[in-house]
Amino acid sequence: MTKRSRRQAQSPPSDDDNSDFSRGSDGDPGFGNISQPATQSFLQDSRVRKSRGAAIASTAKRRAVADAEGDEGDGETVVKIKKARRNTIIGKLEDLDFQVEEEEEEVSSSIKKSGAKLKVDTVSVKTTKTVKTPAKAMKDAPKRQRKTKEEKEAEKMPLADRALKCAFKIGAHVSSAAGVENSLTNAARIGANAFALFLKSQRKWESPPYKPANITAFKKFTKAQNYDSRKHMLPHGSYLVNLAQKDKEKATKAYTSFVDDLKRAELLDIGLFNFHPGSSLGEPRDEAIERIATALNRAHKETSFVKTVLETMAGQGNVIGCKFEDLRDIIALVEDKSRVGVCIDTCHSFSAGYDLRSPETYRAVMKEFDEVIGFEYLSALHLNDSKVPFNSHRDLHQNIGLGFLGLSAFRNVMNTKEFHDLPMVLETPLADDDVSVWAKEIKLLESLVGLEADDPTFLVLEKEYADKGAAERKAVLDKLEKKEAEKEEKEAKKKEKAEKKAAKDKLKDEKAKKKTPRKATTATKRGKATKDTSQSDSSELTELETESDSDASSCGGKH
Repeated sequence: MTKRSRRQAQSPPSDDDNSDFSRGSDGDPGFGNISQPATQSFLQDSRVRKSRGAAIASTAKRRAVADAEGDEGDGETVVKIKKARRNTIIGKLEDLDFQVEEEEEEVSSSIKKSGAKLKVDTVSVKTTKTVKTPAKAMKDAPKRQRKTKEEKEAEKMPLADRALKCAFKIGAHVSSAAGVENSLTNAARIGANAFALFLKSQRKWESPPYKPANITAFKKFTKAQNYDSRKHMLPHGSYLVNLAQKDKEKATKAYTSFVDDLKRAELLDIGLFNFHPGSSLGEPRDEAIERIATALNRAHKETSFVKTVLETMAGQGNVIGCKFEDLRDIIALVEDKSRVGVCIDTCHSFSAGYDLRSPETYRAVMKEFDEVIGFEYLSALHLNDSKVPFNSHRDLHQNIGLGFLGLSAFRNVMNTKEFHDLPMVLETPLADDDVSVWAKEIKLLESLVGLEADDPTFLVLEKEYADKGAAERKAVLDKLEKKEAEKEEKEAKKKEKAEKKAAKDKLKDEKAKKKTPRKATTATKRGKATKDTSQSDSSELTELETESDSDASSCGGKH
């Protein structure tokens, strides 16, 4: 049997094989009963399609042929089959662990009819798949392991002892998960003499109120751990709040959340509350500053004693607080000056252009702070190194001594008497939530007290930490250098393009100027020639008139 004979002997796909796609838009059955010779010939020559797409294409061809044979005359007929949908469920429904695949296929074909002959020109199959996510995590997904009793006990063990006699009250921003009172335990564990915490979720506008048991436990632990809640606790405000907001609805939302935080602080007998001043969002800066001060005045009247502490910022975009003058202007508009203060963030200030590295530049910055704002308003510090270079206007914290500030900046800080008894809070990054990093950094900072810049002990420490962070600093510099080179290249191309355009326009103008005088000269010449001709004609006419008059006179004389 020949290859063609074998193909003819094979049966065409039946409607049952493709039941999803065997009916058209009008619900007619498939093409199994088509008796036209051309159709029979087409079907007999068709191969058995093993793939789904081929089967759909075959069905489309048969429908196209059938529809085309019903038409009279020659021409082209395009047939489209409506989208068909098939759902496939994967997984166990009873466990709600499933995925749904939605498959849509659209088939179109083009038939040319010439007399009694039919020809299928094109067949296209378009398939679209959509996979829906499971309603519940799959059972085989890795489950979070519960901590053993031993691990829980180990987490309660102190990582460092508190240096209670140290004049500098250093700590970190600790977790208050599972109860605000747990922040005290977490702070004591790392040897902190001060600490920061969130009084509620910093990423939600509303949170449930404290339970009386939480408030009682917090105050009890405060006394037991010997912390001064009015002086050495520095809660941090929500990142969502922007008191500089102009939009009334959003401003109300921000203010409500802000005041709620202040009231929570007073419930826990906490005396300080740190927050980011906000962003002008492109509005005039002086108006934004006025809105912040207005909100503070209103909040102070709704609360009793908590001090609102403005934080220095890195200076991204329209953020307020990157310059000391911003904070000075806000304080100037606050009615109760005893209820407002400032927190210097070392990373933010360094990124904003205040150099804290050498003893000389550090003293200059502190002098400027005192002259612009005044040390009487300094209420707290955030101790963070910087992942980015000086004056970069980016807020990227690094571990102490590893960044671009370096250990020298923190030696300067730890030998400034104006910082005695102020909360000094670490916000440095942790790897895998390992809080032992903070315990070590607290001890490192405490060890810098009393050391001179040229002390051999300090120089060894400085080099050790600088070497640890060298690779990361180099990577950052390389990235910035590459970015700067790309920016310069882009600017150069833009400049070159502008210069070429300017040169082209200049050349065009010069050509236009050269053409204009020629035309004018030609026109002038033409005008002159016309004038000369006119004058010549006029002279000739005058001469003729004169001659005529002369003749007339002669005639008159004769008469």
